[in-house]
Amino acid sequence: MSMPTLNRRYFLSLSAAALALPLIPRLARAATGEPVRIGVLAPLTGGGGPYGQGMANAAQKAAETINAAGGVLGGRPLEVVVIDDESNPTAGVAAVRKLLDVNKVIAIAGVWSSAVAMAIKPITLERGVPLLVSGSGDEVTQGDNKGLVYRFQARGSDWGPVFARAIHKAGGRRASVLALQTPFTLSLANPFAETFKAQGGEILDVVYYNPNQASYRAEVEKVFARKPDAVFVPSYLPDLSAIAREVYRSGFESPIYANSSAADAEGAFIKAVGRDVAEGIHHIQSIPPVNSSAYKRFAQAAGIDPATLAIFPSNVWDQISVLALAIEQAGSADPARYAAAIPLVANGQGAKVESPVDGLKALRAGQAVAYSGAGSQFTFTPNGDQLNREFGHFVIKNGANQLLEVLH
Repeated sequence: MSMPTLNRRYFLSLSAAALALPLIPRLARAATGEPVRIGVLAPLTGGGGPYGQGMANAAQKAAETINAAGGVLGGRPLEVVVIDDESNPTAGVAAVRKLLDVNKVIAIAGVWSSAVAMAIKPITLERGVPLLVSGSGDEVTQGDNKGLVYRFQARGSDWGPVFARAIHKAGGRRASVLALQTPFTLSLANPFAETFKAQGGEILDVVYYNPNQASYRAEVEKVFARKPDAVFVPSYLPDLSAIAREVYRSGFESPIYANSSAADAEGAFIKAVGRDVAEGIHHIQSIPPVNSSAYKRFAQAAGIDPATLAIFPSNVWDQISVLALAIEQAGSADPARYAAAIPLVANGQGAKVESPVDGLKALRAGQAVAYSGAGSQFTFTPNGDQLNREFGHFVIKNGANQLLEVLH
């Protein structure tokens, strides 16, 4: 299902009236009380642009699903307010201030970019508002988070070693790193190098580049001319596209290993560079449990093919679901009260639930729950990182992504 085009700085609210569904039994009638507003920062433009509308759609559909089953707190609907953070920290700060000051949201979700997450984190901590992010940069969850910051994605320092193990398993013993200078990519680079060396491998070069360079030729020649067995390129879509074209034009043959958020980007990478340039590029990403009932329910509600790996949309679906469950658990939409219930509904000792609607029903019946998500069958660490993420290792062949293996 495609979403309408959303312009920059455009707000999209879900009114209770729009969510009412016909033929719903009286006890499950759509919520009609005072809305509970949740802010979603989505990268509708910028480096995360390929993911933004899917994330916004997932947030809307999660709210629709919950509201159609009665909402939270005895009939209050969730109202999602989406704003474009442009994948940019400055725009993100302006957006989060507007969400908090004008829209009076009780939580911030979405947040694809680690740089955006780090820029807005001091604001949300000061206001005492939960921040649920999809960025992988380690710094996002470091420090005193006051029990307010939760990552719905793999941590970068957990992700980097997975690349090292994949390259080593494929026979690579000499590798180089060509990394973008951002919090997210840097959190992958050092753990990758450390793990690769610990396995007996050799790191030939570690080269960093800046966003939006006019050319990447010098960096590509420096790294690839030494013919490493593999080159790890933690990156974003625009720079990886330019680097891959340069590697192809220069005739270098060392395989590229990149993060899927750049080398897949919902098909945008292959479309951007063409089949020939993309051929043989490896990419790795934490993946959702596509065979779970949680993922199948999400896919149906979001209107996507259940065989599609909708990574960031499924994470945002879980963010909205966890917020709803925590609010119901606490009996309040006040962040000062419900924030402490977030780990209770995710790490709880109650029955496993894979649907927010089932979880809400259980909580209303006085039962404890342990939410198992569409994006991951996760639990949280005390500082808000997720455990138990699985990673898919893909390679691009004949213009399509092929799953080679699932890694842990």
